[in-house]
This record gives sequence, C-alpha cells and structure tokens, in this order.
Amino acid sequence: MVTVPDGDQQGTGVDNPAFQRSLSKRNVNEIDSPAFIHNGTPSFSNQDPSNTEAKFRRDFLLPKKGSSLRDVFSNQCNKCCSCSKDRCNRIIDTIVPCYKVLRKYKVKEYLPNDIICGVTVGIMQLPQGMAYAMLAELPPVVGLYVSFFPVLIYFLLGTSRHVSTGTVAVISLLTGAVIARIEDVYKSNTVVNKLSNNSTNTNHTVGSVESTVDDAALPDDIKIGIAMSLTFLVGCTQFALGLLRLGFVTTYISDALVGGFTTGTAVYVATSQVKTLLGIKIPRADGLFQIINTYKYIFQSIVQTNIPTLVISIICMALLYIVKEQVNQRFKKKLKVPIPIELLVVIIGTVTSYVWNFSKRYHVQIVGDIPVGMPTPSYPSLEKVDMYITDVIIIAIISFAQSVSMAALMAKKHNYSLDSNQELLAYGAGNIFGSFFSCYPYAASVSRSSVQESAGGKTQVASLVSSVMVLIVILWIGYLFKCLPTCVLSAIIVVAVKNLILQVLELPQIWRTSKYDFFIWVVTCGCTVILHVDYGLIIGLGFSVFTVVIRTQRAVVSPMSTISDTKVYRDPNKYRKANLKPGIKIVGFNSPIYFANGDIFVTKLQRITGVNPEKIKKRLRRMAMKNVVSITVNFPAEENTRGTSAEKTIDAPVSTVMSDHVTKSTPTRADICPVHHIVLDFSSVPFIDSVGAKVLKQVFDDYSTIDIKVFLACIADDVWKVLDTTKFLEKYSNNIFTTMDDAVAVALLDEDNNNLDDVVTYI
Repeated sequence: MVTVPDGDQQGTGVDNPAFQRSLSKRNVNEIDSPAFIHNGTPSFSNQDPSNTEAKFRRDFLLPKKGSSLRDVFSNQCNKCCSCSKDRCNRIIDTIVPCYKVLRKYKVKEYLPNDIICGVTVGIMQLPQGMAYAMLAELPPVVGLYVSFFPVLIYFLLGTSRHVSTGTVAVISLLTGAVIARIEDVYKSNTVVNKLSNNSTNTNHTVGSVESTVDDAALPDDIKIGIAMSLTFLVGCTQFALGLLRLGFVTTYISDALVGGFTTGTAVYVATSQVKTLLGIKIPRADGLFQIINTYKYIFQSIVQTNIPTLVISIICMALLYIVKEQVNQRFKKKLKVPIPIELLVVIIGTVTSYVWNFSKRYHVQIVGDIPVGMPTPSYPSLEKVDMYITDVIIIAIISFAQSVSMAALMAKKHNYSLDSNQELLAYGAGNIFGSFFSCYPYAASVSRSSVQESAGGKTQVASLVSSVMVLIVILWIGYLFKCLPTCVLSAIIVVAVKNLILQVLELPQIWRTSKYDFFIWVVTCGCTVILHVDYGLIIGLGFSVFTVVIRTQRAVVSPMSTISDTKVYRDPNKYRKANLKPGIKIVGFNSPIYFANGDIFVTKLQRITGVNPEKIKKRLRRMAMKNVVSITVNFPAEENTRGTSAEKTIDAPVSTVMSDHVTKSTPTRADICPVHHIVLDFSSVPFIDSVGAKVLKQVFDDYSTIDIKVFLACIADDVWKVLDTTKFLEKYSNNIFTTMDDAVAVALLDEDNNNLDDVVTYI
C-alpha cells in the first residue's frame, strides 16, 4: 500500500472558524444560488471540502495483496497441473481450436455450405496460386504447394473460421524481391567467373557478355531453396512471437500505414506484370527507384511488344473486370456463388493455346511443364541468411498484420473471439511445416476471404475442402496447364490488385477524418512506390512513431469552467453560459506529460492562464525599485575627518522621506495579477514519467513563489504512483483532489480566507 505523506496542512474545512466567518460575509441568496451550489461546494457534499486525493486513498484504497515469489510459483504450478475433463477440453480448445469447432459442428446445417464455399474458393485458389508463384519468381507449381500444405496447419491451429489462407500478392512480391536480389549477386559472380576464364581470349565481344548475363539465371531448384529457407525463418519468427505472447505488436501498425503500404506494393505488383502482358524482355530493376527504372526499360523495349500476347492480355483483363465487377457484384444477391471467372479464363486460355499452338506460331510464352505428384520433403538450407534476415522480419510482421486484420474483421462480423497470439502460432507453424515442402510464406487473402464469407462458409472446414481441390491438381491434373499462356496469369494478378490500387480514392475521407493518418498514408505509399518496398515500410513505421510524438507535443491545453447550472467542465470559448470564476484559472490537458512535451506543457499553461512567474517577479522587482529614491544627507563638521561639513547621497525607501500622513506599501502579486489559484484537470492525462513529474514540481514551485496555488484534480492511479516515487507528494499531497469540484471549492475557500484576513488587518 502506498504511504501517503501528510504534506502541508491547508487549514481548510467546514469547521474552520475562518471558513464560518467567510460564509457569513456572503449574501444568503448568493450561497443558495445554483452556481454556488454546483461550483462552490465539493461533489461529496457531506464531506470536508478539502477532500484531497491523499485523504481519499487513506480512507478507501484497498491494501496491496502481498505474496512471495514462492507463493506465486506454487499457485501457478497448482493451476497448471490440475486436471479435469473441463480443463482438458479448454487446453485442447486453446492449442487446437478446430477441436472446439468440430465438437460443436452441425453437420446438416454447416457441411453443405462449407462444401459449396470450399469448392468456390478452391476454384479461385488454383489460378491465383500459379499466378502469384510467378510473382515470387518461382515456378507456378510452387503456388499450388503454398495453397495446400500451410493451409492444413492453419485449419488445425487457426482461430478464424472465415479467412482463406495461401498465396497473397504482397507476400509474393516481397519473396520475389529477395530471390531477385540473390539472383543478381549470382549473375554478377557468374559473369565475373566466365570473363576471368575467358581473359586469355581476346575475341569476345559485348554481345558475348550480354549472352553471359542472360545465361546466368538462377536455377529453379536454387530459387525454391531460397524460398524454403526464407519461409522457415519467417515461421520461426512468428512462432517465437506467439510463444512470447506478442500478438499485440500489430497494434503499432495503423490502418493508414497498412493502406499506404498495400497500395504501394500493389503498384509494384502491377508494374512487375507489364512486361509479361506485353510479351517483352527487359532487365530486372532492383534497388532504389525500381519502378521508375522498370518503366524506363519498358518504354525502351515497347517496340518489341508481342501483339498476340498483348491481345490475349487485353481480352483476359476485360473478361475478368466485366464478370468480377459488373456481374458478380451487381447480381451478388441473385447468385448463390460468384462466377469463377479466373478458372474459366485459365481453362479457355489453356485450350485455345493448345489448339492454335500459341507458343510456336505466335511466340507466346507459356507456363511449361508442371510436375505431377507431391514434392519430396527436404530440410531448408540456411546459407547466406545474412542477405535477407531483414526481409524475414518484414515478411513475418506484414503477413501476420494483413492476416489478423482480415480475421478480426470476420470475427467481429460473425461474433466470435479471435486470439492474436494463437494466430501467430498458427501462421508460424504453417510456415515451418510448409518450408519442408517447397513453399514460400503464406497469409490470408483479402479477396478469397471475402468470397469465402459471402458464399456462406460457416467454419474452417471450407478451407479444408479447397485444399482437397488443390491436392487433386497437384497429384493428377497439373500437367494439363502446360500450354497456359503466362500473360493470362499476369492478367489475373493485375485485376486482383486493382482494388488495392484504388484505395487511393479513400484519401479525401482520410483527410477529413485525420490529417495525421492522411500523411502516414501518403508518406508510406510514396516511399514504397518511389524508393522500394522495404524502405517504404521502414520509413512508414518511423513516420508513424514520429506522428505520435508530434500529437503529444501538439496536445491541447484549454481553459475550462462549468457550463450553466451543471457540473460539467468545458472550454468556455466553445460553450455558452460558462461560469467563469475570477482569480481561479481552470486548465485541462489531453496528453501524457513526459520528456518530449514537458516544456511545451509549461509554455502552453502560462499562455492559457496569462501568468508567467518569471515575468511577474521581474515586474515586482521593478515596482520595488520605484519605491527607493536618492536623498541627500548633510553630515556635521565634527563627523567629517577634515572638519568641514559635507553632503552624501544614499538610497532610502520613499516612505522615509514622505510626509507622515502619506504611506506607500510594498507591491505584491495581487497588484499585477488577479489570479490566485490554478486548477489542473488531469482526467485526460494517462501517465507521466519522471521528467514530467519534475516539470510538474517546478510548476508548483514557480507559482508558489508569487503566491499562486496550483491544484491537481482527477489524476489516474499511474500518475499518482509516479508522483509518489518521485517524492512530489512529500510537499504537495494536499494540493491534489479527487474531483474538480473539490479543488474549486477549496480554491474559493482560500479566496474567502484571504479576503477575511485583509479585512481584519485593515480594521
């Protein structure tokens, strides 16, 4: 229990004789007026007006329960080791959430919906999986693996019933950036080795060097190995965060940050597919200004556009847009399930490409051979981890943030709980398991999750059904997509990220809602597009933290007073019928007071109250100097060593040279400033640190030097604790009150006592 010091005694109370005399001076009608009843008396009308926070805590604070470390450890062991049927079920439900769902699964009601929903999502997952694998610089079949193996783990461990996990555009892009960066290093080393081996041959030309660069592409098995290592480390990171119960870390990633980042990455995704849509080959741009350099290469090679490829791309994008945006959206209520246009486009593209032999006749690039069967499990190699360890952390956080935000939206809509720590464990375990089967990191897809929810899915059994469909393709019919044009998959990607790009249309609404969120969105998106994906995220996070500091430094310090006959304190500049009390300044502050804004708090407080202690003390010194004049004194000759009379000038108070009936008193603070009390409303101050406590003590000390008392009211327990540990309460415990009414009542009482003392002195 916190020991509260007695502090300075204020000498105030209803039994105080001075208080009784001061009340007798007031007019009876004034005492009975509503303003005095509401504002001149404390909220605890039957208690002492000096109902300080210290007194309140002494009377009502519960004693702190003390327990030794041994008792705590023993209680935890007993709690963990106790065993019962209900406890076993709770433990299993926590570790394997699907167990709870399956125990209460209503087969006749849920299963038909889950099957229809699972088939619908599975049809979407097949083309998207292959398309996003290309975005990750990996063979299309890898996307099918990601749509199957990690999804099984999430089915067992995940707590969301409506999200569709698997391949995602943003994570695919980040994975592709890692592979491309390592591929560039591989190419440069290969070129150097080949040129050094051919150094004795003087006939090699520039063309031979270019062919060397083209031939130095990273083999697919090495790319898959890099993806496996990346996935394993991402999974370990997420699993460790889950074990440490750090699911709350995503709260530091605001919606504005996620919106700006996803829009920027969507621009990256669309830009990366332009070369495939046009059927041209361009060098891969990497590093800073990647998008700018990519479009420079595109315009330099645009004359080499493959017209058949461009026509196929336009037709596919038109079909996808018309069906998805016009038909499926417009007739959503009439269609039980949306038209699977992605799968239809893939089937039509594959058939037409096979019949007309697009690859040989029109040089249209196709997917090529797709291996059939399950991949052989292998342990991911952890070589060259230092080249992408930063990407591991970024991908782990971004994939989880996107997934849990979508899961939280679904859970809120369908009224069930979501455990963010368990979600971390689920995604971590899924990535670790998938890393042994040639997978890259997975996450929850916004588009597929929306379809799964709108199609009537009830539980995560729908995800299991969609995984079965993917398994069928992996085992038996994957080879049928050999002739699929890659531009068809690129068209699917571009249309899929369209809505992410169109998030820019939300900026006007964000501006009206919050200027800070607007600038976070713009800075994050701009840095992502102009600089790089990694830099965009890092700069966005840094700018978000910076805006938090700016918000505390720009916190509002406003004057306050009661409104009309109520006990509500509001800014008199914004509300009518304010009851202003002369001599008492009531000030509210809506931010924590800590090292970054302590000086700002003092400056704004002085501006609002109109009282600057230093300036007042200077004025008092100047006024005191005016009371001192120079006078001339004649010394007798006997007091002079020379024996002659002399004059000497000395300073003396004016009162010594003025006539007897004229006096001049020493100037006081009241002659300059009528304010005698300042009441600080701390109801909106969530915490202060040690620097804030020092600033607060300095404020109290400075104002006390000019005979102005400062009161605090409505402080939080955390604020009280800091004030206690910093020894602030040793001096000013009686200046802290439980309510604003108590503080104002004591201020009025002090005013009456001072007025009474002045009258007595005069008499």
